Amino acid sequence: MDKRFNPLTAAEQVQVRRALAAELAADPAMPIPAVIRTIRNALRLTIAEYARLCAVSPRTLQDIEREVSSPTLVTAEKLLRPMGMAPGAVARPRSRVPPRGTIAGT
Repeated sequence: MDKRFNPLTAAEQVQVRRALAAELAADPAMPIPAVIRTIRNALRLTIAEYARLCAVSPRTLQDIEREVSSPTLVTAEKLLRPMGMAPGAVARPRSRVPPRGTIAGT
């Protein structure tokens, strides 16, 4: 646990995890690096601690969080596993396309 914070009780940990799950469910299109950073910060773990927990190198985790590199599917699975999540696809909302023959849709 990050030394900047006091340890949480078991009840507080459950409350934090539920709030985190609700936050992530509210925005299913959140990019994976943002999801990973949100999870790690909510769990109050340093990059080194979260990397050890997920069995990835700290440098890999740091690069993914900073969006310097993209995670492989296997790495994304490892990084999302502590919250019981898995990577997936979410359909983007369709943009309104103007009908053909109009000025914008010519």
